[in-house]
This record gives sequence, structure tokens and C-alpha cells, in this order.
Amino acid sequence: MNLSPLDMRWTFGAHEPYTMYRRVGNRCTGGIDGNAKWLKPWMDWFDAESPALMEELGFNGLHCRFYKGMGWEEERKDFPNVRRFVENCHRHGVRALAYVQFSTLYPETMGREIPNLGDWEQIDENGRKRTYFASYFRSLPCVTCDEWVEYLKKVCTIALTDGGFDGIMFDNAWAMPCYCGRCERRFREHLSKIPDPAERFGFDDLSRVAQPRVNPESLPGEIRDPVVQEWIRWRETTMEDVFARLRTHVKAVKADAIVCANAQPFRREDTQSAWSLNMERFSRNLDLLLMQSANFPEVLPDGGIVSRVRDLKICRELGKPAVALCDSDAKLTEERERHYLLPLLEDLIWGGVPTDRTILSPKPVPGFVDKGMVARRRPQLAAFNAFARSHRAALEAPPWQPVRLLWTPDATGFSREVHLGLAAAEEICLRSQVPFGYAIASGDGAFAIPDDCEVLVVANQVCLSDAQVTSIVEFAERGGRLVVTGDSGRYDEWNAQRLENPLLPQIAGLPNVVLRAEPDKLPSAAFGWAYRAAPPADGGTALMADISATGWKPPARVVGALPHVFAEFKRTANGFALFLLNYDPDKPAEGVSIVAPAGREIRFEETPGIGTHATPLAPATDGAIRLPAFKLGAFVELEMN
Repeated sequence: MNLSPLDMRWTFGAHEPYTMYRRVGNRCTGGIDGNAKWLKPWMDWFDAESPALMEELGFNGLHCRFYKGMGWEEERKDFPNVRRFVENCHRHGVRALAYVQFSTLYPETMGREIPNLGDWEQIDENGRKRTYFASYFRSLPCVTCDEWVEYLKKVCTIALTDGGFDGIMFDNAWAMPCYCGRCERRFREHLSKIPDPAERFGFDDLSRVAQPRVNPESLPGEIRDPVVQEWIRWRETTMEDVFARLRTHVKAVKADAIVCANAQPFRREDTQSAWSLNMERFSRNLDLLLMQSANFPEVLPDGGIVSRVRDLKICRELGKPAVALCDSDAKLTEERERHYLLPLLEDLIWGGVPTDRTILSPKPVPGFVDKGMVARRRPQLAAFNAFARSHRAALEAPPWQPVRLLWTPDATGFSREVHLGLAAAEEICLRSQVPFGYAIASGDGAFAIPDDCEVLVVANQVCLSDAQVTSIVEFAERGGRLVVTGDSGRYDEWNAQRLENPLLPQIAGLPNVVLRAEPDKLPSAAFGWAYRAAPPADGGTALMADISATGWKPPARVVGALPHVFAEFKRTANGFALFLLNYDPDKPAEGVSIVAPAGREIRFEETPGIGTHATPLAPATDGAIRLPAFKLGAFVELEMN
């Protein structure tokens, strides 16, 4: 099963069934009005003709309609058409994943098949059936309902056997809180297993403790209520268990089937509290992630830079290919069309699956696609794919990430201060073209710092376990360069304040350690459906000075670049490959230089290029080489060995 992002080109279209479009009645995902007279002819065209167009344009993967939650007896009516579409995809070299809706039940249809469907439905904090947001005719399933999980297994079996699909894509793979009797009982069972409850909760009899009646989207930034903390952990663990069972079943039916889910991005702030997902642990059950968000790359009027690089870098760190989907099918603005290649290059450079969601958007014209759009994008796709082929060796080279930012996924769910400390460090490193990655401290145990880490940055990570503190101290005592900001370590992994900070006194005074009491700040930041962060208050100068003060001297670095030019270094056999991406391509990036040892050879190419020819630049004499101006991006080769 080849899941190399370099070999995958994802697209999108007709993943909803006819019944879904008609029932909604207006515009929904996929870009067509549900009451359109031409809905059925468009779907017939899509099934028969779109795979050939995908092949022509170089796309080889998608998810398509199969099961929306209306009940199999209803949805099997469309199954012959779906099966023919999958066969058609395979004839044209397109891999198809079965769309399986995780977070929807349609009582209007499924209730005919499952008389006790009410037992499967979520109950909200007021005792009412929880619906899928404003869709009153869609209810949410309770993830503790084993009968519902078994039903999903049956659906997956049909998709992988009779349907011929290459895998399963679970859409909306998250769970809101449910207050049915089963969930209340299981939460109490979870509490009953906690050792020394009197120390944790103040009393030892938890038999009448219920789930918190709170809106998880409005929880305070610092979550210290022990029942709320355990509630979040229990919901996360429940979701992980459900997907472990689904993955085991899918692989038993078809060993090479791809298990994919549209869950949440890794750095979304409320993923754990509101959506029951610890993405670092949850992703272990997946082969491929689909991370849908509103993060179409752009520069905002306040200087904020919208990107998906954080999530792409974490996915790559975890070895999980990602379709980092820009939710833009309803926002085909002139500017976005002009910047069409920007998200594709972002995917390519940072290890995601290059994706075009809108090339197959339906139009009420003969042929059902925007032929003008296809004509504009065809040469751009050809140039993009040529660039990817000619630079495959550099793109496959391991990323050079000598600076590592500590990420504690569990603590991030309990502390906004932890989240924002990391977010500020990420923003500064991205804007300053620092080659960085992550040191991931999962759970509360000791964690491994990657061997290639030359500087570890602990950015106001106020919540650290004893074992995590020990890992950091041992790294510093071995001579590892370390930057610690704020009051990192003042609280434990449960956000409980310690009498004394156990970290700072142990590392103070070490020559390879830089401590700064004032943490880096973002004037404003919101990480939800979209990531929005204003420029760092000091432009990032303090953190850059801290990293330099550890004695770290990179063999090559970028200087003079604008904050909205991001850089990705790759370590090649002969030196480095450097990819630069300009997030404001309407303004050419000028004044960018590469600092490298004198006499080193540097070759420059503006992206996306065609072929393998690059422009050689004069060897450095003063240690700096000025690059030609570029609009969208640049590829630079540095011969260092």
C-alpha cells in the first residue's frame, strides 16, 4: 500500500448521495443546490465521465458517496451506481475510499430499519435528542452504543467486499458529549477505577457524580475542575477505543484497506474539550488523515499568516500522510483562483497530499464542469507535477529540523497558556525561517527527544509531569542546548500548582541553557475552524536571541526574508535543499539571502518550474548570497559537503 504523498493527488466531488442533496434542499458540501433540476443528470455524468477527467489532470484519489447515515436499507438503492463508479475509477487509476458518515443518523429513514434507533441517539445536557447542528432531521449517534458500532462494521464490510473500495473514509470523526443513561453509567465506571479518589476529588464516594453539565466549547482556558478533566479524558479514550475496533475490523476484512478519517486538525484549540479527540493518540488508528479547515493560505490585513504548516509538520512527524483540505468549495474568489498553486505547493513542501477540492465543482452548463477553470488549471497542474517529479529526490529527503519545540498534547487540552506558548514559538519560527520540528511528549511519562535535536525550546509549557521534567533536565545535563521561557513546569500534568517549580532550579546556570521569565506573546490568536494569529508582539526577536545564545550556529540560514515567506530545509547527500514559499505571491519576495560558508555552490530555481534546470549563483565570498526575486516560491540547492 503506497501512501507516499508524492504519489498521491487528491480531489473531491459527489461524496453525498442523491437523497442527502434532495433532503437538504439547498447548497451543501459539494457545491450544488439540493433542489436543482439538474442534480440527477450531474450525478450520472459524474459517475460515468469524471474519472477520465481526473486521470487526464493527474488526480488519483478521492472519497465518494457510500453511506451517509440514512440506514443501509435506504442507501443500498444507490449501491449499483456507486459500485459502477468505483469500477470506473479503477479503470482510470483512481483510488476510491468509501465515504462513511460517523456522526449522523437519519431517523426519518433509518428508523424504519432500526425500530430502537432512539437507543443509538445522543442526548444533550437538557435531556433532548442532540441534532447535527441546525439540521433538525439529522441526529448524532452515541459512541458508547455497541450496537451502532457493530452496524458501522457491517457497512464497512459491504464497502470493502461487494463495493470494491480501496478503504474507508469516516467523515466527521468526532463526538459531542452525550448524557444518555449508558454514558452516565460508563463515566461513573471510569471514575470508580481512579486510585485515591479523595486526593483527586476531595471525597472517596463517587457513586453519584454525574457528567458535567457544561458547554465544552466555553470551558475556561485553564481547566482545573478534576471531574471535567476526567470527563475529557474518558471521552477521548472512548473515541480511541471505537476507532481501534473499527480499524481492526476493516483490516480483518481487507488487509491493505486504507483507514482514513476527517477528524480535526492537530493544533485546533478545542479538539479535546469539545470534540472528544486527543489527535496525537487518535491518529494512531488511521493510515491517512483528512483535516478539513478554513485555512486557505493567505496573508491577512493585520499581518496574520494563514497556513496549514503546523498540522502538516506534526502529521509528518507522526508518519501520517494528510489531506489538509481547505474548505473552499463555496469561496472560489478571484484571488484564490489566482493563488491556486499556493495550497498545493504547501502540501508538497511540508509532506501533505496535494489536493484540489474544486476542480470538479458542478456547474449548470453542458459537461457540468467549469471548462474555463479546467483550462486555466491544466497547465498549472502540469507545471506543478513536473516540478514534483524533477525534484523528487529533494522532496523525499529527510527534513532538517535542528530546533525542536516541545509539544505536550495531553496538557494542551487543559491549559490555554500551554497552547498559546507553543503557538507563539511556532509563529516566530515560521516567520523567521527557522528549521524546526517537534519533540512530542505524549501522556505524562518520560519522552524521547529526537537525536537530531540541536536546540530544544520549552515555550511557556507551564504544565509538565515529573517524568517530563526529568527528560528535559537530563537532556540539558548531557549538554543539550535548551531554551525555556515563562514559568514552564510550575504546574503538573493535571494543571495542579506545585509548591515550587521543579524544572527551573535544576537547569539554571548551565552554560547551554537560556532561561527567560517573560514568555513570548501573540497579541491575538484563535485556533478553531480557522487559525488566526496576529504577528508576535516583538517580532520574535527575543526567542531568536535566546536560540542564538545557546551557542547554536546553523551551517546555513535564510536572512532578509519577509515574515510571510516560510522555509523548509531538507538534508541531502551533498548538503541542503531549501524550499521557500511566499504567502503573498502578488508581491515578489525580494532581498532574500542565504548565509553559507564561503565558496559553497548554490543553485536557484523559481517554482513551480518545468524540468531540472536551476540557475547557478556565484559562490559566496562574504558568507551571503542574494537570491533573485521570486513570486510564489523558490527552490535552492546548497552544496555543503
